[in-house]
Amino acid sequence: MAEGTHPWYRFIDESIEDRTRAGVGFTNLISPRPYALDPAVLRGFIERNALIREFQRITRDVFLASLRGDADPAIAETIVAGQPPERGREFHQGLTERQLALPLYFRTDEPAPGAIAEVQCPASGWEITDQVQAVYRAFPGDFGAAVPRFAPLIDTLAGSLRARFGDDPVVHHLTGNASRPHGVHYTVQRLREAGIRHFAWDAVHWKDCGFVRAHEFYDLRYNGFFDQWMEACAQGELVFDHPPTPLYDAKVTMAWPFWAKAREYYPDTVRGIFPHTEIITPEGFHLPDGEWISLDAYTRLGQGRRRYYVKFGSHHPTLNWGSRAVYHTGSFSGPALRALFDRIRADGAAGHPWVAQDARLLAEPATAVSRDGEEVKFDGYTKLSAFYTPEGLAGLMAMQERAQKVHGSPHTVVSVAH
Repeated sequence: MAEGTHPWYRFIDESIEDRTRAGVGFTNLISPRPYALDPAVLRGFIERNALIREFQRITRDVFLASLRGDADPAIAETIVAGQPPERGREFHQGLTERQLALPLYFRTDEPAPGAIAEVQCPASGWEITDQVQAVYRAFPGDFGAAVPRFAPLIDTLAGSLRARFGDDPVVHHLTGNASRPHGVHYTVQRLREAGIRHFAWDAVHWKDCGFVRAHEFYDLRYNGFFDQWMEACAQGELVFDHPPTPLYDAKVTMAWPFWAKAREYYPDTVRGIFPHTEIITPEGFHLPDGEWISLDAYTRLGQGRRRYYVKFGSHHPTLNWGSRAVYHTGSFSGPALRALFDRIRADGAAGHPWVAQDARLLAEPATAVSRDGEEVKFDGYTKLSAFYTPEGLAGLMAMQERAQKVHGSPHTVVSVAH
């Protein structure tokens, strides 16, 4: 650790290294104050838990109805097209009710309060939130001694696991395809400190595991234990956190509430938690006001009028995690955007749709203290990430960047609602 490192970073680096031996440390910037939440904004986050779970239930049921032929077959095709049998239609038609249970733990990303741009199960970032909370507790003189709004996030997660699975749950948490594997290792160690045993870390057999966690379907499906897990789940002996289906990896489902083929199944209350999201066709897509625009016409719009993100909407292990294949179209020149649309057309023809999503932005000033103790200030954009257990909202993290696409980087300012 370099001399002159600010005490906050020394503290959290040592905490991370003690638990992971990864040599990575804290990889963001720390804000000198917790993130202030308006009470009405907080209520919105609390209330969206039920709406998100309703969205997941409707999406699962519509998908299954489409597979059976009881709803438009094109709906299911947006998930299974381009997938091999072990991930596609044949696989899904054989899933049991228990195997199709809904996700339990997840994170949402809201680039503006009330506009969910992503729902990820279980997602990264749990450890970052817990780490920043630990800094707040360790330095009350710097951050204030007010009563915290939320308990330590990983402690809340441990309590939820006991509430769901009894006093001695045993977890198998896959880290191979997590975007931050060292962060997952930190979470595992914090949970172990709270008494939650984990396969490969504690003296347990794989058959002892009653709860399997993974960061995407691909990681589950091609694990050597998959067939045994599926059998145990069908018998009621095991629960998946991320269900064994790409339905919860594919961003295309966020377009279903707006799509003419699926819109009727979603109430306005559910549709209203997402920015307008459209499946991109070779011809174009609808704007939020209902106007149809061709891809060529969209490229001719001025950059300031291109207020959409385009996102890879299908399931692919190298494209649907860690903010990859997510682009703000306003940052592209016309020729570069045409080249991107050529790629999108080719992916769509191969059964891998992309979506266009209305860009909601929250412009706010950001302040941080750097590793060497210098104050950093800039005008940037905020993304709020909410962490949910089955019991409800468990914590909120704010990330701030100069760029409109806000994600974790050495220049990202992190704070936690307190």
